[in-house]
Amino acid sequence: MAGKKQAPRKTRERRPFSRPMRYDQRTLREEREYGVYWYAWLWRVLRPVTVFLCAVLIVVGLVTTGWNKVYETFLMPVDPDNTQTVRFTIESGDSISEIGENLEKAQLLRNRTVFRYLVQFLGVTDKISYGTFDLSPSMDVNAIIEELSSGSQNAERTITIIPGWTVEDIADYLYEEGAIQSREEFLTLCRDAAPFADMSYPIKLAQDMGTLSGRKYQLEGYLAPDTYRVFRNASAQQIVSTLVEQTNTVIDEVYYSDHIQYEVDPETGEYREVTRYRNDDLTLDEIIILASMIEKEAANTADYGRVSAVFTNRMRAGMRLESDPTATYLLGVDKLALSNEETSAVNNYNTYVIDGLPIGPICNPSAAAMEAALYPDVEYVDEGYLYFCAKEPTSGELAFAKTLEEHEANVARYRPLWEEYDRQRAQQQSASDTNAQ
Repeated sequence: MAGKKQAPRKTRERRPFSRPMRYDQRTLREEREYGVYWYAWLWRVLRPVTVFLCAVLIVVGLVTTGWNKVYETFLMPVDPDNTQTVRFTIESGDSISEIGENLEKAQLLRNRTVFRYLVQFLGVTDKISYGTFDLSPSMDVNAIIEELSSGSQNAERTITIIPGWTVEDIADYLYEEGAIQSREEFLTLCRDAAPFADMSYPIKLAQDMGTLSGRKYQLEGYLAPDTYRVFRNASAQQIVSTLVEQTNTVIDEVYYSDHIQYEVDPETGEYREVTRYRNDDLTLDEIIILASMIEKEAANTADYGRVSAVFTNRMRAGMRLESDPTATYLLGVDKLALSNEETSAVNNYNTYVIDGLPIGPICNPSAAAMEAALYPDVEYVDEGYLYFCAKEPTSGELAFAKTLEEHEANVARYRPLWEEYDRQRAQQQSASDTNAQ
């Protein structure tokens, strides 16, 4: 029996990609079974997750942008590329607000208010104390707070008093360094030696002799030049006491010590003791006065003993000392070529118009100047040198003379150089004052 032939199955035609799908009952069934509708349950799960993730990304982006803006405006370093350290000082008693303000003025901080809030938020207010810190413009506010609260501060400062400085020079220097709060307070302390007499026997001796009265500053000459380390919260009186006490040490080393010097005998080659002339006719106070004049007159220490010899010879001869620095001490004049009016100013410091030494020191001398005052150059004493004057101003050299004629010739030769030097300095000072305005 022959089998029944089956009709050939029609192959479904593939629609072109560009032709839109037309659904009928059969194609809709096949699409649901094999097409995208099969994934409808998965889409119902993914859709809210996708929306949530997108929302999170948007929020994170907004927060990040906002944080970056805040960081750049308030928190980031002032200059990230500048790693050079800056000495920043917190004075005793400074508040957190004052510290923030000073940091901002020093260009180490972007915003003082943010600094104050962060210090309070971190709870480190009590850990920040006075002293000196090494900070950098490349540090952000958090790094600065960490450094200030780390206990790495230096509670001391270094001050250097230069030989030849007057009391007023020292006051100016200490004020500029921030070591004293008031220049006038320091000067007032230096006008009266009584509070410091018990800690300084040279001052006590002068006080007992009654030689301190009439001086512009009774402590002038008794503030020993040296380099000191003092506490940053030290008062003006404590600093003065430190300088005064150091003078005791200097006096001990110079006035009360037997410095025996030796030299080689050119004939025998053996060492022999150097003959020294000692100014025992002068009191300790007078030695300090003479030393202050030597310090001001001689720029080179090699000339200290020679200048001392000239002054010693003039005092022994009953001549006036005629020292220019004594004439200008009260006038406040700083120049080489003095006028007749300046040298004839009547006061107890001007040795052009008074006999002997001035009423008090005209600066604070070094130990070398004190030693020269006590031990003038023997050769210049014996040969009778009575005069000296400056040579070319910038050289610091002095021209010594035995007679008035020699001295006047030296003055005539070098005075034009002094006048030109004074003129140039006056012009520079005028230009500096103009720029400061």
